[in-house]
Amino acid sequence: MSQLRESPVAVAGPPPRARELRRWVRRRRAAAGASLSLETVYVLALTVVITVAMVGPSWGRLLWPDRPAPESARWTVVALLAAAAVGLLLLLRRLGPLLLRRDDLAWLLPTPVPRRGLLLPALARVLVGAAAAGALVALGGVAQLAERPTPPSTFGWWVATGAAGGVLLALLAVAAQRRPGRARPLDVIPVVALPPLGALALVEPAGAVPGVPVVALGPLASAVLAAAAVATAVTVRALASFPGAPLHDPSRLLGSHLDAAYAAEPSFLPDLWERRYWRGRALRSRPLRRGRLPGPVRHDLLILARKRRRLGWLALAAAVPAVLVQAPGGTLALLVVLGGSLAAGTTLDATRRDAAAPALLRLLGLTGRRVLVARTVAPALLASVWCALAAAVLAATGDLPPGPWWALGLALGPTVAVMALRRARSGLVDNSLPLVDTPAGSFAPGPLIWLLAGVDQLMFAVPALAALGGLLAPTWAWVLVQVGLSAAGLAAWLLLGTDRRRPVL
Repeated sequence: MSQLRESPVAVAGPPPRARELRRWVRRRRAAAGASLSLETVYVLALTVVITVAMVGPSWGRLLWPDRPAPESARWTVVALLAAAAVGLLLLLRRLGPLLLRRDDLAWLLPTPVPRRGLLLPALARVLVGAAAAGALVALGGVAQLAERPTPPSTFGWWVATGAAGGVLLALLAVAAQRRPGRARPLDVIPVVALPPLGALALVEPAGAVPGVPVVALGPLASAVLAAAAVATAVTVRALASFPGAPLHDPSRLLGSHLDAAYAAEPSFLPDLWERRYWRGRALRSRPLRRGRLPGPVRHDLLILARKRRRLGWLALAAAVPAVLVQAPGGTLALLVVLGGSLAAGTTLDATRRDAAAPALLRLLGLTGRRVLVARTVAPALLASVWCALAAAVLAATGDLPPGPWWALGLALGPTVAVMALRRARSGLVDNSLPLVDTPAGSFAPGPLIWLLAGVDQLMFAVPALAALGGLLAPTWAWVLVQVGLSAAGLAAWLLLGTDRRRPVL
């Protein structure tokens, strides 16, 4: 009875305010136990410090160079700034952006409390995050476009304009979340805007980018800040009638990611993303005609036919390494490997399912090695084509030495595909391994080993990675060496990846 008297819900009379209800919930959570331990804070802080110490100086010189970008490269900067704004809007639409904790979603959302007070903290978090992202984008713009030395007033107006622009994008995403049916034209903006922006970042149009006078920065920033303030007030007023249905799916997705981080078990997230991708989609592809291809290959081809939009995005993403050709050494190689892995991962959900539940393989009557060979065909083709396309765009638009870059990318593809396949078959995190003692403390190596699964396959890609890193000029001899290494890595994977006699992987 004492607990019921302590709860504002059990008191007869008018319904409690959302602030009082949240205060009571926080007090009960604190009594039950801390949700964020000091050990977690220490690990996060140590990770940030180590990351800044490792990549901070090189990326700092890249983000704030000694001189602004030349006149010929300013169109590229403008295109990248616009693409960053479109990407921020796309990210906000994918996240929700309004999110609630799962317990708040289950217990507080159905209660008779004012909806505005319940959603106001979530809106504040979204606006703060979007303002920070917009300020970072504006910081990149002023670093590349402003003259040196940069006055503090110019710096401040740029950052204020970027933060206000991020707030406007967040409020636009909140309005779209409120009415999902009417927000479909908003989802077309990235599809329409990103391809011409990518083309503008790769070519050099005639004429220079007109500079913004310092006198005009103040009124421009003031206008954007005023618009953000008015839009925020309108959105806060409209929170009182915000529907609850659009909050369920993004909030549950956030809870699943928090569970994976808390339990150090991220292996079930790819399956979660794949299920979310297919949920609510109408399958319009037709079954393939009968042929002599094995069943797993036909299944992968059918998946590719149903993911035509993703293939288009992958084709557009092949220009990203060429846009960032001035990045520090090693960044180009990392981008090409990551892009090839994403391309190969288009059909890897079936590989993960085969490794987790091999019952269907027994029904097909195929041995593990035959299934492995069949599942390798589509990822190897996708990775090879993507790496060849990215290398060809790099050679055509980047400041790279002449050579057969497209052939080198084509030879790199199978190695990247095998790395992605090994990651897909890595399974659950092994938390039974002994702790590793370091000067900073002990940690469990299981999640780290899971994250690095398949990375050792890159030892078969040394010539291509060295060429992308600027250590050697690509020639046909190096292409042949890369072909031999990729063939050796692929053969080792197919021969040693599974037992040819067993009907499971």
